[in-house]
Amino acid sequence: MAEPGRTWLARRAERQYGQELGLLRHTELSWHISWKLLPWFIGAGFVFAAVAEFTGQPTSSRGPGLFSNLPLYAVASILTGLVLWSLTLLLSFRRLLVFDRGLLYRYSQKHAARAIFWEDIDAGTLRSVVAPAGTDADRLLRTLNPEDKISLGVRGQFAVVFRAKESRVTATAQPASGSDGTGKPLRFYTFTTRNSPDQLVGMIQNGLRNTGAPEAAAAFQALPPAVVHSAVSLD
Repeated sequence: MAEPGRTWLARRAERQYGQELGLLRHTELSWHISWKLLPWFIGAGFVFAAVAEFTGQPTSSRGPGLFSNLPLYAVASILTGLVLWSLTLLLSFRRLLVFDRGLLYRYSQKHAARAIFWEDIDAGTLRSVVAPAGTDADRLLRTLNPEDKISLGVRGQFAVVFRAKESRVTATAQPASGSDGTGKPLRFYTFTTRNSPDQLVGMIQNGLRNTGAPEAAAAFQALPPAVVHSAVSLD
């Protein structure tokens, strides 16, 4: 039986990138379902169904009148709205994979897969924060240049943040000679979650320590999470 979090996408990523990243040790999920958008999409479904009523009527005067079958119209409108809303679920879940040699994200498509190797993380910048209940912690973490921050999660009260450079990984049979992040700029990466990030932070700390990263000891200041109530600059 598969371990919790080891979805078929995670297992596929382990097979494809295991030569570069090693064994898959942990998965962390960030999710947020946009229930508030559901009424808007249901309303859009009624609009589309109304348009279909006006454009799909036969030209014969003997045909039935507009909205002659109201139950069918209502059902078709609601189903259309639900289908449209379900498309938002594709962006409602993100999972971060922790391997022996680093982190992997955007792994659902081969050309988009990116990794952050332990040696490419600035250990002294590893932090975890917690925002007030109902607040998205990522929105309180800002940089002078918006492009200097990359959000790996969706939404959550907790956030893990660190400064690093990303690398592109390939699904090859041969192990990589090292990360290809040389020359790439350092950016802040944030991962939000609804649950305590202790396990994720612990895995990153152990990876930095085992790699012998500079200032690895400073990474152990990331716990417990710092409480933030207002906007914080990461620069």
